[in-house]
Order: sequence, then structure tokens, then C-alpha cells
Amino acid sequence: MSSKLTCVLRYVALLRLRLRLSSALHHLHLCRLSRFRYYPPRAYSKMFVGGLSWDTTDEGLRNYFSEFGKVDACTIVRDADGKSRGFAFLTFEEPASVNAVMIREHFLDGKAIDPKRAIPREEHLRNTRYFVGGLAPHSTADSMRVFFSKYGKVVDATVMVDRETGRSKGFGFVTFEDNSNDAQLVGKLGLILDDKQIEVKTAQPRSQRDQQR
Repeated sequence: MSSKLTCVLRYVALLRLRLRLSSALHHLHLCRLSRFRYYPPRAYSKMFVGGLSWDTTDEGLRNYFSEFGKVDACTIVRDADGKSRGFAFLTFEEPASVNAVMIREHFLDGKAIDPKRAIPREEHLRNTRYFVGGLAPHSTADSMRVFFSKYGKVVDATVMVDRETGRSKGFGFVTFEDNSNDAQLVGKLGLILDDKQIEVKTAQPRSQRDQQR
């Protein structure tokens, strides 16, 4: 009987040990997850890579950035003829890999390349779209595009017009590819378009405008 009792006690002790170990592992897993709780899933694992050599391939780009972490996706943007447009997007498995990339200079295929954290679409539009006030009555989307192209690549330019009369309301919006021109435009005095001084502000998302009403 004593040997059977000893076996039972050992078995119970082993079960308790397994339960404690399982609980400890679960706690450790939660702690590890908490380290990444400030990173929205995937949104901040994506990068824009500019300044690429025309000779750089998807495979070459992937191999280069694999040094910093596991690359989930890597695509060089090409035109209709299949020629590289000189930039790409890549996505890492972990946001921490993006941080590792950002602290170094990078050279690939004989060129200095410019990797940046890709901004999520909503945030990107908010940061690259500008309100343009004080437009001359004869200002057009084309004249806006020509004027603002001095400050960066213009993605879109629009003059707001009255639906009934078709006349300009005296303001519009311009959207750039990135926000590197922010300091040169927002609140800057002396910006003259079509012989009239204009005012440039960062455009607010509709949701923010609605909240202020």
C-alpha cells in the first residue's frame, strides 16, 4: 500500500508541476505580447523605399532587407512597360525591423537608397493634403499644379467651384506625394499664385471638421 500511495503522491505532484509550468509559460507569452501592444498589426511594418537603381530587382531588394528581419512582401513599383519607377514597398513581419532599418544609411546596387516608414493611407492623406485659400478667380487646377510642383511631386490639385455658377469659391486643395514640403508651405507668407497672395494650411480630415462644428 505504501508504494502505491507513494506513486499516487508522485503523480499528483507531477500534475501540479505541469500546471504551474503551463501557467508560467502562459504568463510569459502574455508578457511577450505586451511588448508589442503599441504597434498596430502590420500598419507600421510597412516601408517605402525610394532612390532605387533601375537595375535593382525584387529579389535583390528582398535579400538586402532580410538582414534586418523577415520580409513578408516586397514589390518594386513599375510602369505600364514593366520598367522600375525607382521606388518600392516592403513589409516586415515585425515592426521592430523597421526601426532597425531607420537608424542606418543604405546603399544598394551602387546607389544610396532612402527607406522610410510607410504612413497608413488615412494618416498619409491627412499629412500630405493642404488647403489653399485666397485663390484668384481665374486660378485653375493646372495653374495650381504648376505652382506647387516647385515644392514636391503633386498628386492632385483641385479648385472648389460653385455648383450653380461654376465660378471658383476662392479656395482649393493640393495633395503631394509626401509631406517633406510642409515647412515651406504651411503659414508661409509671400506665396503668390496667379498674381495673388495665397494662404496654405494643413487640410483637416472631414471627421475632425465635423467634430468642431
